[in-house]
Amino acid sequence: MYKTPLFFLLLIFSSLTYAQLNKDVFPLNRGFKRGGLYISPQLTTSIGSKSDGNYSVVDTNYAYTVDGKGKLAYGLEVGWFHSFKNPLLIHYLEAGLSYRLFKGEATHDGTLSNPLGSRNFLSDNNFSNQYIVASLRAVNAKQLGKWTFLSTALGVNFNYELGNSYERSAPYPLPEEEFLGQNSLQVHLQLGIGFRVSRQLIIMPTIESPLITAYPTDDINPAFPFFSTNYQPIIIGLKFFFLREDPENCNAPTYKGLQH
Repeated sequence: MYKTPLFFLLLIFSSLTYAQLNKDVFPLNRGFKRGGLYISPQLTTSIGSKSDGNYSVVDTNYAYTVDGKGKLAYGLEVGWFHSFKNPLLIHYLEAGLSYRLFKGEATHDGTLSNPLGSRNFLSDNNFSNQYIVASLRAVNAKQLGKWTFLSTALGVNFNYELGNSYERSAPYPLPEEEFLGQNSLQVHLQLGIGFRVSRQLIIMPTIESPLITAYPTDDINPAFPFFSTNYQPIIIGLKFFFLREDPENCNAPTYKGLQH
């Protein structure tokens, strides 16, 4: 006579238990190790700006305008992620090392004026710079669906210049121009949407851009200066997270206990 009530009690307990299963991608359930490798092929570009300037010596003045435009280039990032068992605001950390190539062009249009008259100068300039970038990010993962999540990452990038190439189609009488230095440290924001496409693979399209420059300390503008005008970097990536099964816990239940 007790079989039927006992059956219903077991059924109710089972439904409550299932409701508490950890379906979130992050934190990873007990069947997976909390750290793993990620790889991110990247496309790089920038949003150029238009700048005006003047250079004067005695009775001679050179007034110029520089109109910058970014070009499409590429990069590759390889790194390690580590998730937390009981996250609050930060669900996982990323540490990565990347190669990034940035390209762009700048149209220089200037007028040299003195008591004898004036002369115009026009040059089509190009740059192609290579960087090694070390990145560290703190990531918040907001669940959108059972296998999808929104990634919001705040981090720092240390940019080290490997090489640069600057080309001018014609000379002009400007003795100094502003360029990005060999080393820089920037705070950046990266947004992404993650999709768990198989048991051990997550794919995430991302977009990243710096927010401020922390080093050098004389200017917090996050845009890269080339030919005395600014370019706001944009990095578009496709990140692949490789999850690792934990042999000791791969058969363990993911029940987290009843919440009161």
